[in-house]
Amino acid sequence: MKIKVLGTGAATGVPLMFCNCETCRRARIQRGKSIRKRSSILINDEMLLDLSPDLGAMAEMYNVDLGRIRYLVQTHSHSDHFDAGHFVTRWDDYGTQSLEHLNIVCSRGTCADMNHWVRENEPDMDLTDPRWQENMNFSLHLLKSGETVQLGEYRITGIDSAHDKRIESLVYVIEYHGKAVLYATDLLELTQEAWEILQRYHLDLAFLDHTYGLDQIHGGHLNESKVAAAVEKMRALGIADQGTQIYGTHLSHEWNGLHEETEARAVSHGYHIAYDGLELTI
Repeated sequence: MKIKVLGTGAATGVPLMFCNCETCRRARIQRGKSIRKRSSILINDEMLLDLSPDLGAMAEMYNVDLGRIRYLVQTHSHSDHFDAGHFVTRWDDYGTQSLEHLNIVCSRGTCADMNHWVRENEPDMDLTDPRWQENMNFSLHLLKSGETVQLGEYRITGIDSAHDKRIESLVYVIEYHGKAVLYATDLLELTQEAWEILQRYHLDLAFLDHTYGLDQIHGGHLNESKVAAAVEKMRALGIADQGTQIYGTHLSHEWNGLHEETEARAVSHGYHIAYDGLELTI
């Protein structure tokens, strides 16, 4: 199972466009791993998790053929995770050619909100209409928390992220040939129900929301101390062990510092910090 990390930034990316805080100023100077585009990962060159607004730049930087993507697993529909303007270019009016059939996995609430944003670009478009699905060569697979769908060689299980109940935001476990990956960006908490679902698995790789550093808390996301506690509990419950690779992702400029500084703190808690362009094989 091959994973390419395309972006690791929170909604604003790093550096924040107009910000001159210490982290943003230093990131502009140091660049490298401290520059973060909005979060997304690619599995086996064919499964995309979240259609980031930075996806076009990511594809050019990392030589990704987006026309070959066969699966889009969408955590939710906030604008830093789903770019409707990118998505509507699958419509034949844009002259796009030679697209693979795209299987879209998301919750029903996220699908409804994606439809809202798509219509801001093309008012007549409807993701649930079979005619549009045929024209844009995609199909929908709607999940609730705890449900699993089998698509090709992949088993995909949704888990409530508690990030935005209105749109039924999810995080996911992706299984492939006996390997299991947790992608849990935009995670407010792992509820008791979420822990019960996760205990079905032994994870080989996990990505956890790390929006805020240290003990800072804002809405809808984890911070460093909560990630450290989640990692400890995963190992205590046998969901992860010392062989499980665990990475923080979806980092903002707020109290996280430059990559090397945040990585050093993470390692002291038994996990790592992802960076744009990171490649992993499990």
